[in-house]
Amino acid sequence: MTTTIRLTVGEKLFSVINIVIMTLLIVIFLYPIINMAAISMSGDVPVLRAEVTVFPIGFNTQAYNKIIANAMLWRSILNSLFVAFVGCGLSLIMVSVAAYPLAFADFYGKKLYTILILFTMWFSGGIIPTFMTIRNLGLIDSLWALIVNSLLSAYHVVIARSYFQSIPKSMVESARIDGSNDYGILFKIIMPLSKPVLATIALWIIVGHWNDYLNPLIFLSNRDNYTLQLVLKEIVLYSESSLYGLSIAVTGGSGSISDLGPQVRNAALVVSMIPMIIIYPFVQRYFVSGIMLGAVKE
Repeated sequence: MTTTIRLTVGEKLFSVINIVIMTLLIVIFLYPIINMAAISMSGDVPVLRAEVTVFPIGFNTQAYNKIIANAMLWRSILNSLFVAFVGCGLSLIMVSVAAYPLAFADFYGKKLYTILILFTMWFSGGIIPTFMTIRNLGLIDSLWALIVNSLLSAYHVVIARSYFQSIPKSMVESARIDGSNDYGILFKIIMPLSKPVLATIALWIIVGHWNDYLNPLIFLSNRDNYTLQLVLKEIVLYSESSLYGLSIAVTGGSGSISDLGPQVRNAALVVSMIPMIIIYPFVQRYFVSGIMLGAVKE
């Protein structure tokens, strides 16, 4: 027997208002992205006249052809991918190793250990001490400077610890009785059971590295080591796209030379979003459960 739930007039009105508001928010959030993609695939005359809105006008792929053919831009993308994924892997290991004793160990000085971790959330060394530390480590103008500088976050440790505490301690005690050491328990039991929170933290780390601009600006000077954000800065903000051979194109038909700067800038931004768009669906199913369980568990 099927039970029909009847909504009151107020509930129906709320649903309609909610749908309208959510639709407006979707339009507000998606329009800049759609407009950016449309400009990147439009002809130069409609772009200069500001006629492009949602759909490309005078469709062409010259901007993308220039990006695909440009070695410097691809090198910056590979640099960003290296920093994001290598940094993510190492950070997850460090976060797990730091969170494990907070969740399962009982040792002298545990409270002080926790306070020292939380202290870094409230205070940081600052740019100059950080730069001097990286310089003394010999990592200036190296991609490893970006990885080491962001290797461990107190916030990530707290989230991971909270999630680890939701795992029954009896599993850890059973593993110890069977002769497993702490590292074996962490890597073979705790981390496989903590995929939701680790996937959530991984997404934060990857996006943080991918969008990081300040650290590459401070630590990198060799253009071969530039990350994507530094290249986008020069293309988008300072109109230095000619430095990478991206600004001049010959339009077909008339044979005149036209500046494809707006198309190239928008195409570069579209390309920069593609890796994050590809990654997100794989971790999205873990995101809600990871952040909720990790945040509210005490």
